[in-house]
Amino acid sequence: MYDQGNQQIVNTTVTMSMNVKSPSAPSRGYQDTDAAYSDVRFDYAGPTAGKYKGTVFTAARVELVMKLSDPAVRESARHISDAQNNPERTFPSFAAKTIPGAKEPLHRLIDPEAQKKNRAAAIKTCEDIWGDYTKSGLECDEYPFASTKEGANSKDSSGKAVNRYSARLIDGDDNGKGGNKIAEVYTVNRLLDNDPFYVKIIP
Repeated sequence: MYDQGNQQIVNTTVTMSMNVKSPSAPSRGYQDTDAAYSDVRFDYAGPTAGKYKGTVFTAARVELVMKLSDPAVRESARHISDAQNNPERTFPSFAAKTIPGAKEPLHRLIDPEAQKKNRAAAIKTCEDIWGDYTKSGLECDEYPFASTKEGANSKDSSGKAVNRYSARLIDGDDNGKGGNKIAEVYTVNRLLDNDPFYVKIIP
């Protein structure tokens, strides 16, 4: 299965041909053998992609959309909005900081050990800034998400941490519902390892 390294992926291109004929002029028809085309991926990735098998148009832009006005994920959406639009005001804080996801895509990360390292790096930032929060009802929210290649533990080609992330304490229930929305985008769109997607925050 997929989690054992067997991705069972087939990439292909679907083309559409168009053939137009008129009963009044049968010899003057029109044919376009390459009227339209689209890249398609078939996979049997198992529960990683939500269903055991499926098909996606790989050129389609995948977006996770959250609303600032949605009371269920208001704090999650606010955190992402701040990270995307005012990254220098987030933690870890430094000048000229940038955080991907709006214009630069994020990429799904499947490896559970790498996800744990992303999570640990974000939690360390929360603890460094806010101390022990375990009994507060708050949770350490990270953006980009731990389930992305751009998570808190991401490094450059030399192995140095890039710190292009934000960690913040938010309501635990809000954090959980935000996580459910992320998982839904992964499964509905059959995002596999390293597949790109964007995050959009709306009013």
